[in-house]
This record gives sequence, structure tokens and C-alpha cells, in this order.
Amino acid sequence: MTRRILFGVAVVAGLLIAGAACGVGMRVWVGGLNGQRARLHQCVVTSQQAHRNEDARSLLAHLQAEVPECMAAAGYDKALDNDHCDLAIWQGDVYCYLPKSSAGKLLYKIATLADRII
Repeated sequence: MTRRILFGVAVVAGLLIAGAACGVGMRVWVGGLNGQRARLHQCVVTSQQAHRNEDARSLLAHLQAEVPECMAAAGYDKALDNDHCDLAIWQGDVYCYLPKSSAGKLLYKIATLADRII
């Protein structure tokens, strides 16, 4: 009986460790919100630097066109269900984009849920 209990505890502990390692690996591989935030910032800065000698109105037009294209190339779609992202999607709101991959979408939902709880 004792051997059986120890075996059960070892199996549960092994599953917990494997699940945690898988979660950490997915977060590192997909990037989570921090990776998405960094990529969005990189897209904004790249567009600003490419058009730094232009006036504010022209720069705004370039940002509105180039940042969503840059994020699409990086593997993100526009979050169409987020109403406050319609006009100013380039402004750096990480919640205006969703990862295209299934694993990325799952991590995005978990991270946004965690942000709402905290």
C-alpha cells in the first residue's frame, strides 16, 4: 500500500513538473504579452525612424499604415472586437493585436485574464 501511494505521488509530481515546464516553454517560445509589447514598440519606432524628417500629419499617416503591416508580418492580427482600437491601432496598445497562432491565442487569453484579475 505504501509503495502504491508513493508511486501515485511521484506520478502527480512528475505531471505537475512537466506541465510547468511546458507552460514556461510555450511562454518563452510564443513570447506572451511582454514579447508582443516589445514587438509593437519595435514596429512603432521603426516607422518613426523611417519618416523622422516628415511633418506630424504625414508621420501619423505612415504609422497608421505601417504599424499594422509590421505586426501582421510578425504574426499578429488586429483585435477586431476591441472597440477603442479602431482609429489609433498603431498607438502602442498591446490589446489591439492578437497572435495568429493557436498557442499564442491561448497564452494571450490567459495573460489578459491574469491582468484583469490582478
